[in-house]
Amino acid sequence: MAWYHQIRSALGALFRRRRADRELAEEMRHHLELEAEWNVRQGLPPDQAKRLAVRSFGGVERYADEVRDERGASAADSLLQDLRFAWRSLGRQAGFTILVVLTLGFGIGATTGLFAVVKSVLLAPLPYGPTDRIAMIWSAWRGYDKTWLSYDEYQAWKSEIPGIEDVALFSDGAVSLTDGDQPERVRAATVGAKLFTILGVAPALGRTFTDEEDRPNGPAVAILSQELWQRRYGADPAVIGRPIQIGGTAVTVIGVMPAGFKLPLDFAQDGATQVYQPVATDDANEGSIPGPEFTQGGGNHGYYGVARLKTGATVAAVNAELSAFVARLVEKGGVYPPEMQFRAFAVAIDDQVTGPIKGPLLMLLGAVAVVLVIGCANVAGLLLVRGERRRRELAVRVALGAETKRLTRLLFAESGLLAGLGAVVGVGIAWGAVAGLRRLAPSTLPRVAEAHIEPGLLIVSLGVATLAAVLTGILPALQAARVAPAEELKEGGKGATAGAARLRWRQALVTTEVALAVVLVIGAGLLVRTVANLFAIDPGFAVDRVLTMRLSTPSTWYPDSARVAAFWATVEPRIAALPGVRAVGAARILPLATEMGDWGVRVEGFTPPPNQGTPSDWQVVTPGYFEAMGIRLREGRFLEARDDLNGSLAMVVNRRFAEIYLAGRPVLGSQVRISSGTPPPPYTIVGVVDDVRHNGLTTEVKAQFYVTMAQFARAPGNTVRSMSLVVKTDGAPAALMDPIRTIVREVDPRLPISEVRSAEEILGGSIAAPRFAMQLLALFGVVALLLSAIGVFGVVSHVVTMREQEFGIRAALGARPGELVRLSLTAGLKETLAGIAIGVVAAMAVTRLLGRLLEGVSPTDPLTFGAVVVVTGLVAVAASTGPALRAARAHPAWVLRAD
Repeated sequence: MAWYHQIRSALGALFRRRRADRELAEEMRHHLELEAEWNVRQGLPPDQAKRLAVRSFGGVERYADEVRDERGASAADSLLQDLRFAWRSLGRQAGFTILVVLTLGFGIGATTGLFAVVKSVLLAPLPYGPTDRIAMIWSAWRGYDKTWLSYDEYQAWKSEIPGIEDVALFSDGAVSLTDGDQPERVRAATVGAKLFTILGVAPALGRTFTDEEDRPNGPAVAILSQELWQRRYGADPAVIGRPIQIGGTAVTVIGVMPAGFKLPLDFAQDGATQVYQPVATDDANEGSIPGPEFTQGGGNHGYYGVARLKTGATVAAVNAELSAFVARLVEKGGVYPPEMQFRAFAVAIDDQVTGPIKGPLLMLLGAVAVVLVIGCANVAGLLLVRGERRRRELAVRVALGAETKRLTRLLFAESGLLAGLGAVVGVGIAWGAVAGLRRLAPSTLPRVAEAHIEPGLLIVSLGVATLAAVLTGILPALQAARVAPAEELKEGGKGATAGAARLRWRQALVTTEVALAVVLVIGAGLLVRTVANLFAIDPGFAVDRVLTMRLSTPSTWYPDSARVAAFWATVEPRIAALPGVRAVGAARILPLATEMGDWGVRVEGFTPPPNQGTPSDWQVVTPGYFEAMGIRLREGRFLEARDDLNGSLAMVVNRRFAEIYLAGRPVLGSQVRISSGTPPPPYTIVGVVDDVRHNGLTTEVKAQFYVTMAQFARAPGNTVRSMSLVVKTDGAPAALMDPIRTIVREVDPRLPISEVRSAEEILGGSIAAPRFAMQLLALFGVVALLLSAIGVFGVVSHVVTMREQEFGIRAALGARPGELVRLSLTAGLKETLAGIAIGVVAAMAVTRLLGRLLEGVSPTDPLTFGAVVVVTGLVAVAASTGPALRAARAHPAWVLRAD
């Protein structure tokens, strides 16, 4: 029971501390009086007897601490005492305390907030089952990094690749919900029956598709997302088994997916899939050897593939198997010509979802960690300056017997209290940072919108605060450990000239701050130049005052191309008549908004190389599209109203098409056939337009042709039902949204409008990732530079304060103010120049990690490096000017009298 009595004694000492301290003080006084009386009896004068008693006692404070420990005063009691003293001490310096707390609060808050994003994006599990055996399967060939699968490939990979257990297909799109009073256009997907099983997800209500439903002409069934079920159908469980209207057709709801479920590609899209329907493939020949059944080029590529790997298989092993199988097909010939450079590969599902943002996010986390280190260094420097002013106080404590560990504990209590207050402020900043990141981040960045501050992250804040306390307290503690009472009390404090040893740590901290700030600002500068370069790229179309939106004409109400053409022929003139409208048109897909596939063409007079096709990106438009999008005409004419169902087939091509297939020959009047089965009728090229960057601002521009929607229904015979309306305006595009909705509703109230965006928003979305990284890194760089400026200011101000006597003497001896200013500036600029040099060298290595985010600028761009060096130097000069001018105003009489 000894431990019980020890705890009881310690708690008693803690709660009776004041009385115990009074008793202890009385006891210590009694012992000193007895010792002094003994010295008097030995013949010493009373004053000398008392001094000798104190000296022989060996330190009152040390004995007091020993007695407290013997009587059970716990470490908690000493800690509380130190914290109370620290609180009173810091309260007397409110400006210093506020500056330190805000500095630490920003660093802790930014670190915690960004870690919340990292946790949500990279560490939180995907809404699937175990993901170690799930992978996306992609095809690729010359000119494409990755693209869709064909049905032939799907069957081959499923049956012929040893490491693959099963594969499911899906494709994305949109459907119109036409039940109820408000029609709505939502994202939709057609999925294979086994997709949800492969992903390890079961519906929250109902069931998934059966094999019988996943067949051509199978039952019309659908599964809803949780969000759509709650929003449109009131979270009514009775929706299961009930028909809803999709594009005017009755479809039976058989399931509702769980909350948070997304398809793998949904994470990089603006919004998740809302409706799932069967992909309706025919796997009747599933067990056959697929090699001989492959069509030229592998077939039509239009599916995404998700695979479950066999137990023990890895993505790397599957990729090796895919490469070997493709190599055998290429060697046999007839499927993938060598010139096609076809390849197939698998990507782990985690990498598929988070791969594009993983690098930039870790880079930003490193950047905010650097800001935290700079903040801690700044605080440590401020504490060092404060410690210089407290050296006399510490010397007195040591002279009275305080041990080094006691002083260290007191200083760590102060830094811990500052870090604790910084953590409290940091939690608030973290909440705001996460909310700001969710608003700032584009919707196409995966999972950022899911980030939030949870209780577990408060532990992270506590850990960061503890680290900050250690980092900021260790240097002042080391400084206190080297206090020499005799030397400090002899110096007289204020009048002493600061030695080099006292400034060494402070100067080293500022050099480190400047170096880290230079690295961050250079990285931010490179990204700023990248974003500027991206905006400077000509996309080939106008983005100013252009409104776009999506419309679809379901086959239930528009069974043939004539009725689809009639709808657009009715809507577009009415919209064109609205005040402020300059041009109206429509296109199958919009540039930079959706990836465009290619179509095989046959160009009159052009013979492709052996085993090489003549692909061309294809665009279907209505007359007026070129004018509405501001696409420039280079030769001939645009497509016009005469290019209708009954007119001669007319085609417009881009400059790249003419360069590849018609080099050295007249372009206008050339004949082009859009390949599709039987020999199709030829189109005549009537115009050449500028290249439009469709798949990305930095991707290769490919050959592209444009035909009208009406004539595309004749050759190759496809009716395009979903089109994007484009309206060029004289004023704000958003002002026309309601009038356009009214016109569409008057023409056909069953058709919903979706994807309402301006062309500027589309362009901005295409460079969302580098712009997001640039904005954050620029913010961190500016903060780092400001913190470094505070550090330089602190060094110069400290030097001026500690050398006031020297400056006064120099002024008395005839030194001019300019000379005093030069001496003061040298104190800050020396560390700044050292930090700049170190930072430039470090940046030359670190910025290479930004290579994938940079465009049109080298990671070691001399212009950016030079600009950052100049800016950092100017900031340092500005930070040094105030204290330097104060030194120049030093009056000899005042300084010497004050000393």
